[in-house]
Amino acid sequence: MAEPLELALSLSFAGAAARARLEPLYALDAEIAAIARPGVEHAVAHAKLAWWRGEADRLAALKPEHPLARALLAAAGDAPRYGLLHERLAAAEFALVGFAPATVPELEALVARSHGALQALAAQALAGRADDALAEFGLALGGALGILSALATPGGPLAAALPRDELLARARAALAATTALPRALRAAQTHGYVRASLAAARLARLEAQRARAEPPPLSQLWRAWRAARRARLE
Repeated sequence: MAEPLELALSLSFAGAAARARLEPLYALDAEIAAIARPGVEHAVAHAKLAWWRGEADRLAALKPEHPLARALLAAAGDAPRYGLLHERLAAAEFALVGFAPATVPELEALVARSHGALQALAAQALAGRADDALAEFGLALGGALGILSALATPGGPLAAALPRDELLARARAALAATTALPRALRAAQTHGYVRASLAAARLARLEAQRARAEPPPLSQLWRAWRAARRARLE
């Protein structure tokens, strides 16, 4: 799959200091996602989500209990708006009940919670500040990543009944919005710019309806290196 490699490359080119902040965040996201996986008993899953909602509040109050939340706070500090985790938990709740968006705006609202909130937290953690422009950057990037993720599962519940061309156009618009981040805030966002560049390449392949599902790993490595270099030269 393209997504794990894109994430690995974005973390690799972000640098050691950025990885120290991002790895606990992505691990925490995986912990939440696992709660809503198929086959999990619903009563248990709902109880776990309720606990995590309390943990999101504790993290926002800088008093987390879970090891991953504590590691995130230690690495990223008190700048990120940790209350955004409530959005991620809401997305997990939707997944648990099998929610299927009936319109493109419904899908966009869902991926803003599932992917956008995560990327907004990532941008703020990397910058060491909570800024509306950083949140908008993360929401735009996450919106594109979420739509592409939905499109990556043909016949899947998120995008099956929605117009593919419109979804591709919305993903393209979301990626374009990531360029609006003020120059003064770009230096710390190598991770986001690498993800955006690789996502743009994946989107172009979908738009061209090429036979290959993903490019050779060396092609992705080259694109990631160029995106990271551009970000650092900003």
